[in-house]
Amino acid sequence: MSAAAPGLFDGPTPHRVARVAVDVPLAHLDRFFDYEVPEALSEAAVPGCRVKVPFSGRTREGWLVSFGQAEPDMKLLKLKSVVSSEPVLDAQLVELFRSVADHYAGVFTDVLRLAVPRRHSSTEKAPQREWPAPTSHGPASVLPLFPGGDTFLDALVRGSGPRAFWQVPCVVDQPGDLTGGVLEAVDATLQGGSGAIVIVPTIRELNAMLPRFHAAFGTGAVAVLNGELGDSARYRNWLALRRGQARVLLATRSGVLAPMENLGLVVVVDDGNDSHAEPRAPYPHTRGMAVLRCLQTGCALLLAAHGRSTDAAALVERGWLKEMALNPGQTRAVTPPVRLSGDSDHRGDPMAARLRLPSVAFEFLRTALTQGPVLVQVPRAGRSAGLSCQRCREAARCTKCRGPLRSHHQGRVECAWCGFEPPRWECEFCHHQQLRAPIVGAVRTAEELGRAFPGVVAINSSAAMLRTDVPDEAAIVVSTPGAEPPAPTGYAGVLLLDTELMLSRADLRVAEESVRRWCNAMALSRGPRDGGRVLAVGPSEHPALQALVRGDVGGFITSELAERTAAGLPPAVKAVRVGGDADAVREFLDNDPFEHVDILGPNEFIHGQTSETVALLRVPLEEGRELVRRVKYAAAIRSARKEGGRLYIQVDPEVLD
Repeated sequence: MSAAAPGLFDGPTPHRVARVAVDVPLAHLDRFFDYEVPEALSEAAVPGCRVKVPFSGRTREGWLVSFGQAEPDMKLLKLKSVVSSEPVLDAQLVELFRSVADHYAGVFTDVLRLAVPRRHSSTEKAPQREWPAPTSHGPASVLPLFPGGDTFLDALVRGSGPRAFWQVPCVVDQPGDLTGGVLEAVDATLQGGSGAIVIVPTIRELNAMLPRFHAAFGTGAVAVLNGELGDSARYRNWLALRRGQARVLLATRSGVLAPMENLGLVVVVDDGNDSHAEPRAPYPHTRGMAVLRCLQTGCALLLAAHGRSTDAAALVERGWLKEMALNPGQTRAVTPPVRLSGDSDHRGDPMAARLRLPSVAFEFLRTALTQGPVLVQVPRAGRSAGLSCQRCREAARCTKCRGPLRSHHQGRVECAWCGFEPPRWECEFCHHQQLRAPIVGAVRTAEELGRAFPGVVAINSSAAMLRTDVPDEAAIVVSTPGAEPPAPTGYAGVLLLDTELMLSRADLRVAEESVRRWCNAMALSRGPRDGGRVLAVGPSEHPALQALVRGDVGGFITSELAERTAAGLPPAVKAVRVGGDADAVREFLDNDPFEHVDILGPNEFIHGQTSETVALLRVPLEEGRELVRRVKYAAAIRSARKEGGRLYIQVDPEVLD
């Protein structure tokens, strides 16, 4: 920042030099700036408060991070005003935001805007209500059922910062009570005198969990943060956390960065859910931010899910997370039995030809409906399908980068990652040379089932029309993944339709994401003693479906991770996705030599009427920090040179298609 004429300034008092994070989203200006604090603002200006400062000829908002010492003869611009003396930041939050920004090659103030809600002046000035101390949840009954569960709870009480991944069985009651296990972990943390943050993927899960949190710890003792709260309520809860009044937080994504006095535990529920990925720059992921916060504070970390992400599996494999999971035999004993119905089971089946539903699925529905409601999960519509081998149904992969092959135009096959168009394709498993695309037909599922079972209530639940509950009687509930409403006593049966369609999407994570979605649906089913059952219609030989039958989701994800490692794909490597306008991407890549970095692309991809150029940079994990540093340096050069065009940078991208 250039200094103005000396005559315009008085010499600053050394202890009144303020270091300010100015709200400027430019990469080459991602640092703190020093300002002099005028005598008139000396009392109002406190560390962490909001201020206004002159910057580049304009008045901009900023946050006073700390005070520093002035160098001899230093000439500084002065703070213009103090917006509020409320200290919204402290040294620990500043360090956390800085580490998140650096990890994701972003800008400090971008992270700050994600974490700190907008100021609501009347709420800030009003007296806070009394926040009661959380009540005791009672003795633990869920986590002790798992190997290492008692040890984990004991470590939480002692405050020794244990880290674990909890594989929750896919059943509606114990030991599949995910919320119950999370409540036990939070209660143990509170017994140790620390606070806890619980992060769920969407508001839907938050609303489902909140009544049990209120029942366990008291209605007034649980703070909530989510995007649907009004400015006043959001800021009120955030202030309660910042002032040390609230000790339990239940929140969605950005809540992982919320202040918490004496933080003892961070819980991330269903870390593989794509809602945990922030769609705004610098595109951080809840799991990554939770890991960074754990490293910074030494707090405990618990990832809890019915499925398992390869990222969580990688942390378990490296020994950074301890695994709390039943073995496959124990899992099969407590979860509903899974039956598969493959193509060979209904070839020539007139029922399958007429209803897109094989006779075995029709009989499954008819039997299960005599005992209660049945959940029918169909794939989410509107996703581009990938290609697979016509003979063995194995996903078709690019021979250059191992990316998924897809076909957007008749007769044209291309890689979803690098754009390579193979002139000839051969399956690496069975050497067949014919490709196949899935058959789409899920749109009419609800109508077809309604006609097939007259007199039975048919309920549709999807993103456009979410249902929160269903009757505890015979009913067919057709739902897309993530929109499944719970049944009062669990579903008598779960029917997974069009599994082949879900497995054929052109996505690196297609198999693990499919298993995650199926597991979340199965988790709403009654246990085997209560007659719960699951039927999956699709390629019965596929390893993902076989894993459901064996009750060995962990083993399947471990094999997925091994394949990624062999192919040099995330999370076995550090990857950075750079996309946008073609010239912007190429200019960015020219800003650094990127020596010893494997660069795939840049390649142009056409999406309808628009196009996007994408490059993927990857290095071994141990070189990941250096790669991100160089990416951030290249972004700073782009910003300083005012290079035009649209460009985005994603570190550890969840999707590569």
